[in-house]
Amino acid sequence: MSKILIVTDSSASIDLEVAKQHGIEIVPLSVELEGKVYRDQLDMTGAELREKLKQKAAPKTSQPNLGYVNDLMKRWKGEGWDDVIIFSLSSNLSGTYQGFHLAMMDNDMTNVTLVDTFTLAGPLRDIVFKAASMVKEGKTKEEILSMAQTVIDMTQVFLIPENLDQLVRGGRVSPALKTVATLLKLRTLAVLRNKGKTFDKAGTSRTEAGIFKMVIDDFAEKGVAVGVTKFVICECEAQDIALRLKSALVERFGPVDVDIIDLPATLTAHAGLRAVSIQSSLVL
Repeated sequence: MSKILIVTDSSASIDLEVAKQHGIEIVPLSVELEGKVYRDQLDMTGAELREKLKQKAAPKTSQPNLGYVNDLMKRWKGEGWDDVIIFSLSSNLSGTYQGFHLAMMDNDMTNVTLVDTFTLAGPLRDIVFKAASMVKEGKTKEEILSMAQTVIDMTQVFLIPENLDQLVRGGRVSPALKTVATLLKLRTLAVLRNKGKTFDKAGTSRTEAGIFKMVIDDFAEKGVAVGVTKFVICECEAQDIALRLKSALVERFGPVDVDIIDLPATLTAHAGLRAVSIQSSLVL
């Protein structure tokens, strides 16, 4: 049986202790705030980031520290893994994928397979947990990669921000859209398109129920099946909204699997407080 290490970055929203229990290595993204750089989950917790947002701070996220990643690669090389599989958040949202690639080249890590998942958070989390489980079951690298591709191919991500302030600061949406939405008192629904490159406006509504309907109608059009389709709702101090969205999903589709998890720092920094993301995944 091959000795396989599963690696991901902190955008998967997996607690470090939980990751350790599953044999998963988490590489922290960097959070830039007030002139300082923090390693996500190591130097700054999600709770601390949310407190900074309440104080109107404007954090930015960036790829993991390259020196830190290089040190990890050297350690993995010395540990004698047959294969190291790295599942990275979308290369179109962060330089993390490129950072991993550079470290691989610098350390001549020919046994590393780097996967661009073109997503983050819920689907990435599901892929990583399933991959770790498959390693314990003695599955091959090829079987693990096939599973991951199946999830990647059907994933879709919607974002429901409380307002567009943080998205404008991060350059993810235009100031003009924010102005129109504010003047007309509209809630905005964004969808992650182009393999995780941009958040485009998917629609607007004056009501939360209207936003939920747009999301659910889109999923219904693409096909939802109990026991096959899974939804992951990520929230930032918005569990009440997440629970209402979960109820709306169950009301429409029946007893589908719905997980509610914390919005990772990568999205929190751009979407802001009270933001909710809804992602499609697979029951694995």
